[in-house]
Amino acid sequence: MAISILSKISDNKINALNVLIQISVKEYLSIATDIIDKNEMQRKKIKSSRSVYSLLRNDLRQGCTIPPICLAIRKEAVGKQLKLSEIEKISDADITKLIQKKQVIILDGLQRTYQLLELEAELKKQGETDVLRTFHNRPLRAEIFIGVNKIGILYRMLTLNTGQTPMSVRHQIEILYQDYIGDNKISGVKLLKEVDGSKSYGVGKYKFNEIIDGFQSYLEKDELAIDKSSLLEDVKSLEKLSKVGQKKELFLDFVLTYHSYIEKIVALSTKWSFDKESDIAEKINQPYGNSALEIFCKGAVLTGFGAAIGTLEDTAQIKDFDVIIVNMKKLKLGGDSDEVFTDLIEIMDKIRTTSKKIGNSQRRYFYYFFKSLFNPELDSYLNIHKTIHKAFQTYKVEFL
Repeated sequence: MAISILSKISDNKINALNVLIQISVKEYLSIATDIIDKNEMQRKKIKSSRSVYSLLRNDLRQGCTIPPICLAIRKEAVGKQLKLSEIEKISDADITKLIQKKQVIILDGLQRTYQLLELEAELKKQGETDVLRTFHNRPLRAEIFIGVNKIGILYRMLTLNTGQTPMSVRHQIEILYQDYIGDNKISGVKLLKEVDGSKSYGVGKYKFNEIIDGFQSYLEKDELAIDKSSLLEDVKSLEKLSKVGQKKELFLDFVLTYHSYIEKIVALSTKWSFDKESDIAEKINQPYGNSALEIFCKGAVLTGFGAAIGTLEDTAQIKDFDVIIVNMKKLKLGGDSDEVFTDLIEIMDKIRTTSKKIGNSQRRYFYYFFKSLFNPELDSYLNIHKTIHKAFQTYKVEFL
């Protein structure tokens, strides 16, 4: 059975062309394995003999129909610079070629695809040739979004997959930006996987998973976003990506702004290090960090940073990341480096010894820290020493 193009409708939300097709099960399965192997956006296969999917295989043997599978052809495959008005002119023959060349990913219908493949394997193993032939010749329908970018893909995945096994926004954001992992992806910055080892991290070398946590906190304006998620918050986060992300690369701006801060704070610290022979060291045997780099290259800092910037943007106290990067040049320590960082170490130790949930409390403190540091309406604006104490005052009102 040839691929039949049934209808075309433009999707102005994600700037893509939605095409309804009819295709034989055999032809779909001929590309399905390759689609699954290359589809890094997919969720895991559900392994449960008692799930509805096990029942589906039995129904498929008897010729039941299934809802249309939803697919996407990325914008890169049809022309990255093409506008929707140009994508709308794509011919039926070109659409068919893109499908046959396996330039497709699955948005909705992954579990159905797994069951189709499993039934095919079962029939082959059992030698049920006639049943397999009938099964292969059955038609199924599929919707294909043509010319959609990554943000559009994730947005549609979220709105389509709201059932039993939705993909978390954390997972989606991680997938969306995994292309930035490695060398020469971001100027002056290298994002590292966990397997690269903790000794690799430093100025310009950051943990990818912690950057993702910070970025999610930025989108949701909540330093605890990594611990909780709801469909509503997921939609809001991807709404922001879909609105702003078409014009600017928010993730890139986030990473470069954080990197700019790390470079500045390390330079201002004048190679300060925690003196393990000092009087304060006798009281604090677990300092939050032994250097400015160790203090600020932590997950709690990144989530606080992200949530604070997101909140300041939301309340119009800052415009965007560009404003912060420009004003970063004016950042000052506000005192002797030993005094400033020792004060911070003492405060972090107080938080550690009085908190019921240390990680959450640390994130909250750094949320107040960056919110005070980058708020032009406060006297702590761009002053590290004042910010350290201003943030702790606010923290104490809430927690102590």
